[in-house]
Amino acid sequence: MRAIAIVLAIVAGSLAAAALPDRALAQKRVALVIGNSDYKYAPKLGNPRNDATDMAAALKRLGFQVIEGYDLDKTSFDRSVRDFAVALQGAMVGVLFYAGHGMQVGGQNYLVPVDTQADTAAALDFQMVRLDLLQRTMEREAQTNIIFLDACRDNPLARDLARSMGTRSSDVGRGLAAVESGVGTLISFSTQPGNVALDGSGRNSPYAGALVRHIAGTDDDLSAILIAVRNDVMKETQRKQVPWEHSAMTGRFYFKTPQQAALPPSAAPKSPPPAESGQQTRSAEAERAWSSAKDTTSIAVLEAFIARYKDSFYAELARARIAELKKQQQTALAPPRSQPTQPSTTPATIPPTGADRYGAIAYSPTTRAHGWAYDYATQADAEAAALANCRKHASDCLVPVWFRNACGALAVGPRGYGSGWGTDQSIAEGYALQTCRQYSDSCVIQRWVCTTR
Repeated sequence: MRAIAIVLAIVAGSLAAAALPDRALAQKRVALVIGNSDYKYAPKLGNPRNDATDMAAALKRLGFQVIEGYDLDKTSFDRSVRDFAVALQGAMVGVLFYAGHGMQVGGQNYLVPVDTQADTAAALDFQMVRLDLLQRTMEREAQTNIIFLDACRDNPLARDLARSMGTRSSDVGRGLAAVESGVGTLISFSTQPGNVALDGSGRNSPYAGALVRHIAGTDDDLSAILIAVRNDVMKETQRKQVPWEHSAMTGRFYFKTPQQAALPPSAAPKSPPPAESGQQTRSAEAERAWSSAKDTTSIAVLEAFIARYKDSFYAELARARIAELKKQQQTALAPPRSQPTQPSTTPATIPPTGADRYGAIAYSPTTRAHGWAYDYATQADAEAAALANCRKHASDCLVPVWFRNACGALAVGPRGYGSGWGTDQSIAEGYALQTCRQYSDSCVIQRWVCTTR
């Protein structure tokens, strides 16, 4: 309620002004933006789709031709890369933003489509996308290339692949490997080589959220933007995550043209005209309002924001947030496609609370140990507590499901496991069983928990 009040106060008290016009750029600039969240053989990632949606909106507003892809399987991923290669012909600048799972094997980095199983060593060649081939395509076509990789998340598929590779399992590394860039190319990683990045407790990962914010809100060059992003991420993660880059660029790159770059020194005004001052005030005003509104679950507040700041970049993010909330509502209201076979007590439901509460379940695929947590203030705290409980019994625990103001469940079978969440216990159990039955005929609920019990 406090966030809603802040947003409505800002909207009601703001000054009317014309929207800041987009700066036109003569060069052809093309971007490929991919967000993979809904993995078929690994737990779903919460943020990559949001990260890609927000990055695509930011780049479009800056004049980029954007090729977007969400939850891409291998066929769709390859098709998007081919479309990107065609679009890059004659381009001055190419940008790749990828959020989702990635892995390194033998020092080579791979991007992971959502249908990757990683069940055999051949998966590297036929189920995944090699980063160096995509980089080579970009460097062949464009003079300046920028690659953003938010793909260093903890990846259970890497463990599956390591098991299938037997004596070569040591080739499968943690996170992504260091990569050298060609002349005119910069590669930015969400964290340092060999480390694992956090997915984030809000709409975006720490890295993607900071990156979009600084690209959209500053006229600085790319080097200054990445320094600001690194400082923001280190602060948000208590220095656990340090974004890192390798650059062979030969000049400064600006996503936005600096305010007076197009004017000769003698023609640059000594002070901005009154209208521009008003535009700058309104832009800063929209940024402050969005910082309070971005995590709201009220569609009415977001619609009020759009009505007030309809010509701003942040209005596009608000529209994407509304679409996400409507999809979540439809999912929560839909009945489970398979009912639980376990006898259960009266389903638990979530009573209204004044603040969001989070829960999580952690699981060890090798020992089948598990741990759980509920009634935490953030997703990160809930996941950490669940992992700590699970790691009392096993070292390879992961978090297949987390939930906010809802219930979660874990189902296990002889050949796999599944997880799910919903507005009450029965819905969460139904989805967990449905997922588990993709791998095993006989699945049972091992644990269910709600955020308040």
